[in-house]
Amino acid sequence: MSRQNQTFKAAANQAMDLFSGLEPGCELGTEAELCDRLEISRTTARNVLSHLANLGILEWEGRRKVLLRAPTVADRFPPEDVALPAERAEHQFHEWILRTDLPPNAQIHESELARQLGISVALVRDLLQNFRVSGLVEKNPNKHWTFRGFTRDYALEMCDMRELIEREAMRRLCADPDHPALPRMVEMERLHINLLARDDSAMTEFPALDARFHRLVCSAARNRFYDEFAHRISIIVHYHYQWNKRDETVRNREAIREHLAVIQAVLQGRSDEARDAFDQHLQTARETLLASVNWS
Repeated sequence: MSRQNQTFKAAANQAMDLFSGLEPGCELGTEAELCDRLEISRTTARNVLSHLANLGILEWEGRRKVLLRAPTVADRFPPEDVALPAERAEHQFHEWILRTDLPPNAQIHESELARQLGISVALVRDLLQNFRVSGLVEKNPNKHWTFRGFTRDYALEMCDMRELIEREAMRRLCADPDHPALPRMVEMERLHINLLARDDSAMTEFPALDARFHRLVCSAARNRFYDEFAHRISIIVHYHYQWNKRDETVRNREAIREHLAVIQAVLQGRSDEARDAFDQHLQTARETLLASVNWS
């Protein structure tokens, strides 16, 4: 993918984030304002507006631009289309390590992994070094690495840390009636309601929405370390949906309802209820994760 095309797709997603908290019928700003907000060129801004007009998200006639509807998940370009090469390699690596069914203490060879992923050995080494802090891999004295395994103890420790961080983030979100994350919560409510209303085949879209919801909660803390943790944990939590398909549709629908209970309590200023509902959801998420892995 060309750098120019990647910039356009990333800007289109950013513009949809920008418009997601607005009401249909709202008049949008000028092209110059969009350029400033997204830090893009006038040409890219026009391409983005044209793309959103073709999707039916906005109406664009001359200088007048009106929002017709809220953007949806289906309107967005997928993450792999907007990621930088290093980010795409990181996504490939995480997907590989969580889907390959490596047994505990399996050896990882840098050159072999580089060949499988189609990236350089140096980039593989960087990815392994970065992933080392997760505790899932460790470096041997030679060029080999050992996969320590996704054990039950690891899962429990991860859940403990997740609950500590996300509960604090939720507390901060509920404590500020003018929190800048609230407009994004409005869009998150809309996305959840729309997905819940669709048929069972659409439930495959829930893991991505689940990751977005929890990362939004973490971002409410406005702490870079929370954001980094949210990024790492979302990878593992996202893929646990693929480990056990039993009752998947029922579980996903129930999780959507739990998310909605949290979101609506937050938006309506019912802080105690929001935190209680979030605690309940975290407990359900813990139970679901622990039930999704064959620990033997």
